[in-house]
Amino acid sequence: MAGRPRRVFFVPLMVAVALISLASASEALSPPRVRPGGFGPITDPKEPHIQGLALYAIRAKRRETGEALTLTRVLGGQQQVVTGMNYRLVIGAAPSLNMTVESLYLARVYEKSWENYRNLDNFELIV
Repeated sequence: MAGRPRRVFFVPLMVAVALISLASASEALSPPRVRPGGFGPITDPKEPHIQGLALYAIRAKRRETGEALTLTRVLGGQQQVVTGMNYRLVIGAAPSLNMTVESLYLARVYEKSWENYRNLDNFELIV
């Protein structure tokens, strides 16, 4: 009988450990959540909405400066939930006349999708 009380506690303990492990594994596999006020990673820079934001940034920069750039790729970025969304995108762009020379830029775009509103807050050369 001395061994019996240990078994009574062992089984529930193992069940608890298994449940905690499952919860941790499912949290690790789920996409990162963007919490209000904090920046979170953009999980898929090839997603059409992100590509559209990058094209918007290139076109807005062209309207502002007359600089003829062409989007070559979106490398990644971050997003922040505010009253709308802030995006920080690392994009590759090349002069339209010389597509072999790519430069990297950081574009900050603010969007209120329900109002169909976008604004280029900043567009700066990184490399």
